Amino acid sequence: MKKIPLLIAGLSTFPMISLPMTAMANPDVTTREYKLLLNPTLFTSATEATKVSDYFSSFTAVIETAIARDVSGSLTLDKTRTVKFYDTAGTCVLDDLGYIFRERIENSQSEVTLKFRSPDSYIADFEDLSASSNQAETKLEADIGSKAGNPFNIVYGHSTTSPNTRTINNLEDINVHFPGFDTNYALADSTTLTLVGNLSIYERVYDGGTIDLGSIDAEVSVTLWYTSVPTGAQKPVVVEVSFKYEDASADYTKAVVNRAKQSFEAIQTLSNWNSTSSVTKTQFVYQYNPAFCN
Repeated sequence: MKKIPLLIAGLSTFPMISLPMTAMANPDVTTREYKLLLNPTLFTSATEATKVSDYFSSFTAVIETAIARDVSGSLTLDKTRTVKFYDTAGTCVLDDLGYIFRERIENSQSEVTLKFRSPDSYIADFEDLSASSNQAETKLEADIGSKAGNPFNIVYGHSTTSPNTRTINNLEDINVHFPGFDTNYALADSTTLTLVGNLSIYERVYDGGTIDLGSIDAEVSVTLWYTSVPTGAQKPVVVEVSFKYEDASADYTKAVVNRAKQSFEAIQTLSNWNSTSSVTKTQFVYQYNPAFCN
């Protein structure tokens, strides 16, 4: 039998040995967001507000029936902004590492987000997303979507969003904002960053709806993406409905998570509204120009 040194009053028969500290993950998932693509051909720029309202009526009815709780509010246009993704042309080194780097510009103000994605919450949480700005915000979230053959697909995203005044040109613009990423990957500052697919997204976000899940409400949004400033009969290229709920301590009750799952299952039955594609918004950007990463 293996002998274990006896510890009495803080003393041991062996000398004390200092062991190296190992980084520990504590993956508190503080945000859970459910996302489902809608059929973009049902919407146009001129009719989007009406169509969003019509969809929300169907959304409300099917969820209230499923969970016997109220869906309240109405969806109104809240955000209009430009969204850009950057990576290395020909290699897509960020995507290859499991990262996305995104800039959002709203009212001439820019913010950048560096996000690592993994199906494993611990792996996602271990990534160092520390930022140089004291105004940056970091979160670990569960993105729950639907794929062919899997109506409940979860990917964990560990991200930090930071205010930005830099013009995005190269990896220095990431390394300056996110020193932890710089330390871990040591990618050369001079490496050129390019707009993925040469695509600028014109994003319009409708929100204001809530789902009563019990002790926590979920916030509902519909997001529309256009490839140019939308006008008239122009159709969006992506439309997504989402709802999310948050808890800073990740202390969700069984009733809340079950009602959220039932709500997500319910809106998947709205076949007249739902897209047949399972491509996420990020995948759409990277696939927009298939030659970009090759």
